[in-house]
Amino acid sequence: MVTRCRKAFSDSLTSPTISIALYSGGNLWNKKRMDYVSHGLWSYIFFHRIKTPLLAVCFGLLPDTASWVIYGLYRVFTGGPYGKPILGQIPDWTYTLYDISHSLVVAITVILIVLVILRRVPIYMFAWPIAIVMDLLTHRREFLPTPFLWPISDWKFPGISWGTWQFMLINYTLIAIAMALIIVYKRRKKNRTKI
Repeated sequence: MVTRCRKAFSDSLTSPTISIALYSGGNLWNKKRMDYVSHGLWSYIFFHRIKTPLLAVCFGLLPDTASWVIYGLYRVFTGGPYGKPILGQIPDWTYTLYDISHSLVVAITVILIVLVILRRVPIYMFAWPIAIVMDLLTHRREFLPTPFLWPISDWKFPGISWGTWQFMLINYTLIAIAMALIIVYKRRKKNRTKI
């Protein structure tokens, strides 16, 4: 598993956030990077009606934050060189964090533990498994496949690639439409409460 991830990771980085830490002046629209920003925006879109949508955004960003952003910060604070990382220098713990944070088994287990302790589940926590499902559907087996069944199984879903300009165009068009509808909805709701 680690060997496959290292091979996939050698092609490019996986998120604009990690890219900022590792590339000097990198292009955030590079077709091989996972769109970290989209996870946050979709989480807001799905959960904008709750009292704490920013917590949903945090949980939607959790899988990549808990793996690649931590690795990017590690590189910055340890004086790692900028640019494409050297394959042999990516620590195994990065891939372990990727497996843990991108596992539906882990996410559901954590949610069940919270349910047992609090006797309820904060709705914003569901942004985490939703982000995993989004990755599951939009990651090919050849490039950082989503280990959604970890640690039970190593099987990977043969998703489609998000790494094309066509996919990004559709993705951001849908995000723009959804955000515009949310703005209209919130303005109408605000105007109704004034009357």
